[in-house]
Amino acid sequence: MSAPRASYRELVRLTGPWFLVLAFLARLPAAMGPLGVITLVVAATGSYGTAGLAAAAFGLGAAVGGPVVGTLADRYGQRTVGVTAAALDALAYAALVAAVLGGHRTAVLPLAALAGFAMPQVGPLVRVRWAVLLGEHGQQRRLPTAMAYEGAVDEASFLAGPALVGTLALTGHAGAPLLVAAVLTLLAAIPFALHRTAPPVVRLPRTPGRADAAQRLPLGRVAVLVAAMSVIGVVFGATQTAVTAFADAIGTPGSAGLIYAVLGVGSALAGLAMAWLPASFGPVSRYVASAAALVAGAAALLLAGSVVTAVAAVIVLGVTAAPYLISGYALAGRLSPPRRAGMVMTLLASGVVAGVSLGAALAGRLADLVGYRSAFAVPLAAALVGLLLALLAAPSLRRALLPAATPRPLPTPAHR
Repeated sequence: MSAPRASYRELVRLTGPWFLVLAFLARLPAAMGPLGVITLVVAATGSYGTAGLAAAAFGLGAAVGGPVVGTLADRYGQRTVGVTAAALDALAYAALVAAVLGGHRTAVLPLAALAGFAMPQVGPLVRVRWAVLLGEHGQQRRLPTAMAYEGAVDEASFLAGPALVGTLALTGHAGAPLLVAAVLTLLAAIPFALHRTAPPVVRLPRTPGRADAAQRLPLGRVAVLVAAMSVIGVVFGATQTAVTAFADAIGTPGSAGLIYAVLGVGSALAGLAMAWLPASFGPVSRYVASAAALVAGAAALLLAGSVVTAVAAVIVLGVTAAPYLISGYALAGRLSPPRRAGMVMTLLASGVVAGVSLGAALAGRLADLVGYRSAFAVPLAAALVGLLLALLAAPSLRRALLPAATPRPLPTPAHR
């Protein structure tokens, strides 16, 4: 156990312990957003249809806004863009609450979309910080450990966020979850943006005829990684919908949340355990192996027949999903040019968001037409596509990482 513990201690030494707490708290508003929107709209209007549309608008805004925030952060710096996005996001949350409670229904969808669009993208951008920090200190070998930690924190935030929404909803104030999300955005996301770990804005000299290959965006390989993240999004979205249909079918609809929650627990624990993998087990090999494991995890869902077996199946899925997610982000960290890292990481996150929406829609349609077992087939089909993609992309990804054997110095920063 000493090796991974030592690795995590090194991460704390680089940033200080309070940064890790701050980065976790700054994630919570994004995790609270979707359920907070649904809770608010249902309480105020009694319409699940309107609530679903508002949640979809929030998700669409997040999928589109993520790469925009990431690209702007690359160009103008995480500090400037992070503070601006956080302030706009908090304002959008507060305005959404006012619009819903004030009966201004025409403003609900645009404001929900704006709240999603302006999310500060803490998860993707903190991964950029790790890549830069570890590169500056000559500790690139610790990048998989940092990505493993971030994967676990993501899962923890997406367990804590909905739980906090549920707790706040018990107060009887429908707008409380989103108002708390707005306050958290101001109190945590803004200090996160201003933290000393914010990477420099990279300015490359404009030499006539110069085309530094190291700074070119590898479009094909980035597209592969975005597609890979969309696969895991489909798995998550379809599983959530299928579990809901399953719980209804066996007469225990209240168990759906419990069953799906254990996916996050298994995923978080497996994410932390990724630090035990030897360095000789390279990033591409990890990606292919985790894609194969994800197929087994998704197949386990087909065995669900009771609450107990469903919980067991979802735990298996969570344990296999974490390495897949972490491997994808670790590869992105290795392949991204420093000037484009924010855009690449947010593109991957948007891939997950888009995949969740697609998976939920497909599984929901099949559940209506055929039943929950057909809905459980959607995660398996997505995982098989993911494995095929990994096998086809592996040779190209390995070639792309060959020059990384001798790390290049980062370009000289213009300012912090």
